[in-house]
Parts: sequence; structure tokens; C-alpha cells
Amino acid sequence: MRLAVILIFVIIGVAASAQKMQISPLDGNTQSDDFAPSPTAHGRTLIISSAQSGEQRLYSVDRTSSGWTDMDELSGSVNNGTQVGTASLTPDGQTMIFAAYGHDVSGQGRTDLYMAHRENGRWTNVANLGGSVNTANYESQPSITSDGRTLYFVSDRPGKGGTDIYVSTWMGKQWSAARPLDAVNSASDEMSPIIAPDGRTLSFASNKAGGLGGQDIYIGKINGMNVSDVKNVGSPINTAADELFYTSIANSNQAYFTRTSANGDYDNYLVVPNPFPGDEVTFVEGTVRDAITKEPLGADITVTDLTTGKSVASLRSDDETGQYYVTLTSGHQYSITARRPGYLFHSERYDVPPSAKGQTITKDIYLSPLTGGSGRLLVFFDYDKSELKTESYPDLERVIELMKEDGKIRMRFEGHTDDQGGSDYNMTLSKKRAEAVKAYIVNGGVDAKRVESVGYGETKPLMQAETEEAHSMNRRVEMHVIP
Repeated sequence: MRLAVILIFVIIGVAASAQKMQISPLDGNTQSDDFAPSPTAHGRTLIISSAQSGEQRLYSVDRTSSGWTDMDELSGSVNNGTQVGTASLTPDGQTMIFAAYGHDVSGQGRTDLYMAHRENGRWTNVANLGGSVNTANYESQPSITSDGRTLYFVSDRPGKGGTDIYVSTWMGKQWSAARPLDAVNSASDEMSPIIAPDGRTLSFASNKAGGLGGQDIYIGKINGMNVSDVKNVGSPINTAADELFYTSIANSNQAYFTRTSANGDYDNYLVVPNPFPGDEVTFVEGTVRDAITKEPLGADITVTDLTTGKSVASLRSDDETGQYYVTLTSGHQYSITARRPGYLFHSERYDVPPSAKGQTITKDIYLSPLTGGSGRLLVFFDYDKSELKTESYPDLERVIELMKEDGKIRMRFEGHTDDQGGSDYNMTLSKKRAEAVKAYIVNGGVDAKRVESVGYGETKPLMQAETEEAHSMNRRVEMHVIP
């Protein structure tokens, strides 16, 4: 009897929890198909596919204090097709992969996947993803990971079912040959794969047997080509209608999805709280500015894991606002490098401790113009040593590239230490470290006449304090463009 009572309480508790979940239609749903909400800028902007004009096009909506704005058709060449829809964006909102039929940029088949970049508020530089992803068949419904390196999409090429989910990875210059995600594909139709910001939580839709209606939403955990703990999300999200495109907002209690309405068209919905949020992630965001004028700048940004030496994200700050966003895994050390023509590149070390999981870290970046510019090099030495560590090589290679691109640039490298130890010893150590940087640059093919080195020891500190932060800031090698 006691067990029965406990079970009754458990059932009542689950039901009460389900009743707290609110599912509401988004402002701006039209009488036409509105579907595939793709978030950017922490979910404050959604890119939505809509057929309100009679043909599918991509639109944006922004969250305000009074609700969502009206749909605004994306400008640029992204919508230059007969049918354009279902987009996926990188967290910075500057790169998009989308599907189009009959686009002005020719493709491989009837519906292909394309990439576009945002420049000065317009979506341009549209390029087909090529034959490693696209075929003569239907390829659509893309979802790209936060680091921009793994792409999930749907195709009706011959496979297990009518439509299957496929995976492709960025190889540095092109996408790899797409492989079917057979861990979830079935003899039925799998659709709308969405990879969460954590890179581990995968949602998709399927009309396989055992669901509540047509297309039902499923959730699982993905690792490579393996997917575990796959389950139907159940009611009240799934119904007798079709549900697709389940999209979680990072570090929040919100999710969006698409459902067929009573009129038969697609509408978008908000779920609060999100019962399948995925793991929390760490956001790093900020603004890139001119170091002199403080005007915002668009710049190419690369994030590198200092432990593995591998690039983990490539992004761009907004050309109009200078803002950038990137999602990083906590518990790692990173370098972040910003580059823009006419400016010295800027590199900085970011330590993202495990405690930063679920947090947003703000890091503004200032770029110095080439003329008389200066900046700190991200170079590493062992304690009391002047031999460059391998972690230093990426930044030094950037200096070599810069000086080869502009044969007139002359550079001076200045070594600095903290005030730990004797002043004479620190002076010698700083000179040796600056000389090590100069030697690397010269060995890289730069004329030695264009490079100088000098050591200042502890005489030019950036911060006056007896703290480890101050010591760290003061131990540095700077690069200065010689007028």
C-alpha cells in the first residue's frame, strides 16, 4: 500500500512538472509556413524560414521588451533563389549555412547547401558547399556546431529511409565527404537535426513507429558518429501534429521548435522551461575596436587551444558593431587572435576555468594601426629561460606572414620582465628573450636589417602591484612597428 501511495505521488509530481511547461506560439507567425528558427546573439535574434511572400525566404526577428519585431527579409544575395530556407548560424552570427533551390549560385542538384557571410549588415559571398556535401538529390536542413567544424543535414539520397541525416566535417579547405548518421537513421524519415551549443546534445525529428503523431522530436547524446540515450521527448512537446527543429538556447531555460498548426501550415513555438537544455557552455564576447579612435572594427578572429595547438573556432566580429561571440569549453587555456588589413594583429591568452561553465566572459580587443602600431606577442618561455616554447610559434608565424606581405615594415621586439629577482639579471633575461624572438623571425625568411631587439628588464611595468596578475602582465615581449 505504501509503495502504491509513493507511486501516486510520483505520478502527480511528474504531471505537475509537465503542467508548468509553457508552450506558446511566437509573435509574427503568419498564415503561411514559418519554420526552422535559428538563434544567434544569445537567442536575441532568430533567423526564420517563411513563405509569406509566396516563396520561401529567410527573415530575421529580434527580441525586444515588447516582444518580437516583425520579420525582416535578409538583405544581400542569400535570398537570390527560387526557394530559400532552413539556415544555421555560427554563434557570432557572421556565417550562415542555408538551403536553396534554384539559387543564382549554381549547385549540384535540385536543393543544395550554401554558405554566406555577413558583411556590413548584408549576407554576401554565397558559395555552394560542393560535391562532398551536395548531390543531384535533395540536401537541406543544416545545423552547424558552435565551432563551425561539424555540419549535420538531411538528404534524400539513397539510404536507409526516405530522408536521412548526414554528417560532414570541415577539413581546413573543404568539407569532408558526408557520411550517414546511421546511429539514428531508420527506414522512416529522419529530419531537422539540431546540434545544441554544447556540441553533444542532438535533437532530430522522425516519423518512425512509436511516436505520437507524424514527425516527432527525439533527443540524444552524440559522440562522433555514435548517438546514445535517444528518446522521444513526449507530450506536451510532441502531439498528433508534426514537430520539428527543436532548438535549445545556450545557458537558458528556453527552446524553440516548429509545429504544424490546425490550418496545416508550419508555425514556430517557444518552450519554457526547456526540459532538454543540454550542457552549459562558456561564452566569450566583446567588441573589437581601433586602439586609437575606439571605432568598432570587423576583424577575423581565431581561437586556439593552447594545450593541443589546434584551432577550435574561426569567426568574425561584426563590421558595423565590432561585436563578437564565441562558445568555448571550460577548463581549457586558449589564445584568441584578431586580424584586420592595415592593423597589427592582436593575440591574447584566455584561461577559461572549470568554474566558468555557464558564464559569459567579456573581453574587448583593441587593434593598433600598422603605422607606428604596437602590440603584445603571445610567446611563452619556461621559468628563468629564454628558449621559445612551441606554444609561441603561431604568433611568431603571424609576424613572419605580416612582414612578408608588407616588405616595407620594420619591427622592434622589446623584452620585459617582472620585478622578481635582481635588476641586472632581469635586464639580461629580457634581452635574451627579445633576441630569441628576433632570431625566429629572421630564420623564417625576414631580412635581419628589418628587425631589431631590445631588453628593458623590469623598468617598464604595465601594472604596479605585488600580485601574480601584475607579474604576469609585466612579463612580456612586445612588437613595435618602427616608423
